[in-house]
Amino acid sequence: DDDDDDGDEEEEIGPSTISDKVRQVSSITASRRGTEMTFIGLQLGEGTATLVAEKVTVSLQCNRCKIAADLTMSKRHTYTAQCEKCNAHISAMFRPSMLHQYSAVVGYLDLQGASPVDLVLKDSYFIVGCLNCSSEEPIQGLSYGLPKENNCIHCHEKLSVLVEATRFEKVQASSRTGEGGKPVGLQRQKKIPKDPSIQLGKPLPDQGACRHYRKSCRWLRFPCCGKAYPCDVCHDKDQDHAMELATRMICGYCAKEQHYSNGKPCSGCGNFLTKGLGSSHWEGGKGCRNKITMSRKDKQKYSSTAKTLSRRSQTIP
Repeated sequence: DDDDDDGDEEEEIGPSTISDKVRQVSSITASRRGTEMTFIGLQLGEGTATLVAEKVTVSLQCNRCKIAADLTMSKRHTYTAQCEKCNAHISAMFRPSMLHQYSAVVGYLDLQGASPVDLVLKDSYFIVGCLNCSSEEPIQGLSYGLPKENNCIHCHEKLSVLVEATRFEKVQASSRTGEGGKPVGLQRQKKIPKDPSIQLGKPLPDQGACRHYRKSCRWLRFPCCGKAYPCDVCHDKDQDHAMELATRMICGYCAKEQHYSNGKPCSGCGNFLTKGLGSSHWEGGKGCRNKITMSRKDKQKYSSTAKTLSRRSQTIP
């Protein structure tokens, strides 16, 4: 009878039990190959157990003509497309991984003919798990640097997610070794193209400048579409919706994403995000033009040199 009573007892589900389940599920994850996509600054609330990407929208750049376009991918489906400009063949597949307090890996991308530039977080679709009741529900509309809060539909627990940025990293395949530890099947290495993605610690293409603003060293994250562009003109040329003023920016020197500020240095590397802040004519009410190095054709070079001075100004106080 005692054995029957023990068999009828239900397993108590608590935070420690769910943590053990998270460790078990995390071991059964996508194989580590292709391009690894990781969240930087991921913060899950106290009631948030897991986060899994069901559908992601990634900006891909063609390896041939460098034209970027967005591709929406569901998990474990192979997508094929052609470049709008050069008709190059592009194939992509997204293999998700579970995000939790021990891992910030979103998943892996298997790409051919293209390279990832950015994850459009606003157009991506996730499944969030509740730590209190172990239920799952969809969540979407995430934005970089802004916490997203939902309430669990079963226990009304507060579920919050915060993401600062996304990093793409090419997973290096391990080389095979034969007898005596010598590598097998090594070929001549091809020239690796410049990575167009936003990589923390690495400069942006052209240090964030564009043809419209050559002295700007930053990209702007526009909240209307969640994408990053060098300026508003670049945004309007690529998008067909009304622009909303950017509230976040990405440093062109270190790719640190931060709140928008004008005239202040980067919070990550300390560089100013606008070239030539010092004017060659005037700065803060102090003259900065050196008359010795001025051109003879400059009319300001000899200005006030023949001006007569009053005796009162020449007297020593």
